[in-house]
Amino acid sequence: MRYITLNRRQNGAVLIVSLMLLAIMSLIGVTAMRTTIMQEKMSGNSRDLMLAFQAAEAGIKDAEGYIENTLLSPVVFDGTTNGLYDENSNPDIYAAATWITAVTYSEGNFSNVTTQPKYIIELGGPMGSATTDINVAGYGESAGSATLTTFRITARGTGGTDNAVILLQSNYARAF
Repeated sequence: MRYITLNRRQNGAVLIVSLMLLAIMSLIGVTAMRTTIMQEKMSGNSRDLMLAFQAAEAGIKDAEGYIENTLLSPVVFDGTTNGLYDENSNPDIYAAATWITAVTYSEGNFSNVTTQPKYIIELGGPMGSATTDINVAGYGESAGSATLTTFRITARGTGGTDNAVILLQSNYARAF
């Protein structure tokens, strides 16, 4: 029978090396998790921002439709209708009070946003006259000239949270 004798002078170098490798691997794992979490937050914020932008664009389109299809004359801009401001009112678009009385998006519910898009319309006044000519493939028809009235539309959209807010402005002109 053969006996194996062990050397009793072990220093524990393998234990120290394995603990150092374990610590290094733990740091790499924690760093990878932090990076992943940060990228997840950035993509969520980007999504919120895009939702807010799309909501504000929908508000602009809704306001343009209101001017084109509902508004009969610029006389209603006398301060009695919510969201409609006269020429010299200069509403503060950054104040929360402005958006309390703003017009809310009317095309149903805009999905995935916390607050529906809102808009205000400011009367810009007359711009002059424009000829409303139609010319398709060489066949023209002149409807005459009309005075254009200008409007400044400001729309406010939010994303999946109310922290993502986009304000868009557009100028619009219509002949009455």
